[in-house]
Amino acid sequence: MRKEKRIREIAIFSIILALVISLIIILFFVSPQEIVSMLGVSNAFAFTFLTSFFAGFSAWTSFSFVAVLITFTLGGLNFFYLGLISGAGLIIGDFLMFFLSSKARNIASSSSEKWEKRLRKLTKIFQGKPRKLIPFLTFVYMGLTPFPNDLLIIFLALIKMPIKKLYIPIILGDLTYPLMITFLTAKGVILFT
Repeated sequence: MRKEKRIREIAIFSIILALVISLIIILFFVSPQEIVSMLGVSNAFAFTFLTSFFAGFSAWTSFSFVAVLITFTLGGLNFFYLGLISGAGLIIGDFLMFFLSSKARNIASSSSEKWEKRLRKLTKIFQGKPRKLIPFLTFVYMGLTPFPNDLLIIFLALIKMPIKKLYIPIILGDLTYPLMITFLTAKGVILFT
């Protein structure tokens, strides 16, 4: 069983590595402007939305999302619209991830007493004063760092953080980060994350 899992992990890593190397080779021979003209403006925005939506589901896809933003901004797309559309994809993806993680927590805790104990212990750690800082820290993490959102979203769902307290930090964080990347790229500061 472990050997199969290890083989699957190596295969996934190899595929992602091959895609990244392919993208680097393509970008070496094809300029960002040519990519945007091949896709067309409306298709580039749709591609950005989908890439952003799926960026929240895995740590691996978050890096491709940044590459897409930089490429399309350098290709001449409006950085503000690109950041807003990308932010909308991130917001929807993150809320879907929170919902699915909450459901998975309920299933795991109801199926196993061992999991229920672990989840209860984790939740107790974040009761009280530190819990009031979580919305602010959520914004800082999502809006100002290049780290993938999925780990934080899953963690917040596991500790039963109320979604009502997370609406504003998630929305602001998911809008701030892509707007920051596209703005800095448009102004000539390429942010490698």
